[in-house]
Amino acid sequence: MRTLFAAAVVAALTLTAAPQAFASGVTLTPETEAAIRTKLTAEGYDVSKIKTEDGLYEAYVRTKDGKKQELFLDQTLTVVRTKTQN
Repeated sequence: MRTLFAAAVVAALTLTAAPQAFASGVTLTPETEAAIRTKLTAEGYDVSKIKTEDGLYEAYVRTKDGKKQELFLDQTLTVVRTKTQN
């Protein structure tokens, strides 16, 4: 009986977590990271880190004049939001 209950709990957790995994929208693969770095470097940014957040790619960059920014890119690698850091 405990095994059946445990299996049911695992199944329920898996089913509720699955939509959240797919809702993230983006997956950071080595190829995607390289494409983002290449694109942003060509645009004049110095890229320090890339990750995903809220279904977007998030790139931590420094502009030519030294300002730190966070650039958020969608699945087509288009910058959809910019946040300037202090």
